[in-house]
Amino acid sequence: MHARRQTATNDPAGRKAPRADARRNAALVLAGARRAVASKGLGVSYHEIAREAGVGVGTVYRRFPERDHLMTAVLSDILSELIRTAEAATECADPWEGFTLLFGELAARTAENAGLSGSLDAHGGPDIAALRHRLLELIRQVTECARQAGALRDDVDWRDIPFLAQAAVTPGCFLDLPADPARRTRTLRVVLDGLHAS
Repeated sequence: MHARRQTATNDPAGRKAPRADARRNAALVLAGARRAVASKGLGVSYHEIAREAGVGVGTVYRRFPERDHLMTAVLSDILSELIRTAEAATECADPWEGFTLLFGELAARTAENAGLSGSLDAHGGPDIAALRHRLLELIRQVTECARQAGALRDDVDWRDIPFLAQAAVTPGCFLDLPADPARRTRTLRVVLDGLHAS
């Protein structure tokens, strides 16, 4: 009797690996959830996420039956992205270059993600808390390095940086003046010029 051919899988328990279309749908849902959270915040509905993802709402429920798991995945994705940039910033030979890299990324992600303004520890539990603490530690390292190199003003505390990055992001429209990409770039440059040591 021939042995039954096993389904290709890396799972020692013998569970089947997700099919390609299932993986694609999960990626679509996560990307759509990121966009929906960016515009609506963490209270966004599954119907709004489905519209952003271009899939049926049933697909969202199948991929992420627990809302908390989806929000955790979204926040983990955003924070992991920021952490990768922060880690790259610590490796820059020029401390000011590393600082501006991280500051610019913080500002950009703040502009794109309304969900980050909420309490991260209230969503995702210890996993999200660990990512948040890791990011804050990297912000501290990059800021201290720039200050010790004489590139950053002495009166700037590393805890100021997330707030300053948020302040550097102009709203979509203010007094009927649109914040186009060029205006956002100028605003960011002005804030960074103000942070640079004279």
